[in-house]
This record gives sequence, structure tokens and C-alpha cells, in this order.
Amino acid sequence: MPTKDQHLSKAEHNEGFFTSLDINTTPYIDWVITGIFYSALHYIRALAAKYSFENISSYGEMDNLFNRLSDFRNDPNIYSDYRQLKDDSRAARYEIVRFSPSDVIDLRDVEFRRIKSFVISRL
Repeated sequence: MPTKDQHLSKAEHNEGFFTSLDINTTPYIDWVITGIFYSALHYIRALAAKYSFENISSYGEMDNLFNRLSDFRNDPNIYSDYRQLKDDSRAARYEIVRFSPSDVIDLRDVEFRRIKSFVISRL
């Protein structure tokens, strides 16, 4: 199972990818959304690994983590942020929903930043 540090490294790697693209001009805005989601996912998994919640092999188990780990139970907004990123990433990947640059900037600057700050403050 990946360690807390490995998840942090992967989160930073994914963040490096999506920040390397100009949201206002890239034709790959769907991949920016996907990168934002997967970066947030690895930040969350880093916190889970800190508490030895390492065996998360499905999105259902990931969803259950928010009920099992007290850090997440104490701030239900983090689950809402995660779900927003998850749902929008899925919509971009599978439902071919088109997002505007301002939509993506909001995802990055609100939901993603809140998740990242939450996790970093607890590691």
C-alpha cells in the first residue's frame, strides 16, 4: 500500500500537471478537471494513510472513508468538495460535459484548495 508520503508526492505530481496548462487556452480542459480531482484524491488518501486507512481500492470505499475517519466527520464540507470534484471529473471524462475556464478556476480555487489546505493542516 502506498504511504502518506507517496500519496503526497503523487498529489503534487498531479497538481504540477494541471497547473502547467493555461486554463483559458488549453484544449484539454477536461484533463485539467481530471488532474484536479486526482490530486485532491491523493491528498485525501495521504491523510487516510497517516491513520492506517490504506486499503482503499474503490470509490465506494473512498466515500465510506469520510464516515470512518473523524477528521472528515468533523468537517462535512470536505466530503462535499470531494464529491463535486469527483462528479465533475466523471462528467468531463464520460459524459463529455464541457466546462468553461471559470468553472475550472472555481473548482481549483475553492474545492481543491479547501481539500488541500484541510489535509496539509492535519498531516
